[in-house]
Amino acid sequence: MHLLLVDQMTCPRCGPEFSLILVADKIQVRRVLEGFLGCPNCREKFPIIDGYGDLRPSTCGGIRKASHRATGKLPEALEMAALLGLTGGDGNVGLIGDLSDRIKDLIEITTNFEFVGIRHEILQEQGCSEETERENRLVVGQKLPFRNRCFRGLAVLGNPGVDWMLEIARTVDRDGRVVVWGGTNQLIGVLENEGLEILMKQKDVVIFGLS
Repeated sequence: MHLLLVDQMTCPRCGPEFSLILVADKIQVRRVLEGFLGCPNCREKFPIIDGYGDLRPSTCGGIRKASHRATGKLPEALEMAALLGLTGGDGNVGLIGDLSDRIKDLIEITTNFEFVGIRHEILQEQGCSEETERENRLVVGQKLPFRNRCFRGLAVLGNPGVDWMLEIARTVDRDGRVVVWGGTNQLIGVLENEGLEILMKQKDVVIFGLS
């Protein structure tokens, strides 16, 4: 995880008002490979193992790994970049679930953006001690451990649930975008109720911005 991204991270137990303190055991080119993030309020520690941050409250035994990947075709990186508006500037871009598989492809066609892959679990084959430049990976619980309005863009595939949709609405920047592939009307309605406006709706893709 990049050090500047860590500055935007907050305690998933105590909420976005409480920042985390980094204790790094191994850093390479401003990226934390080993260490932990600690909350000064609840005193919980969240490990960073092989470059992956485990931000689930009350974790035990390290990062849990899943053996199976969800089925279905992912959108191409070029489509994702265009819909998220990644044509210039910089900022953090969150890719939720299997969309995080497109991080390396997005890095090849964009500049300056830090990509954050966010899952409930990581896959067996993903464990590694070397991270790609501009690539960050996290496993989380029901909360996104970030400050309000800290993402330039967020992309989600399918139906992650109401809790995650609320967190997406909270963390997207005022000038940012949320892109949803294959979302249900109920979950799309959650984003609208949180003040996001539909900018484009085409087939199974909906683009949101803050109104």
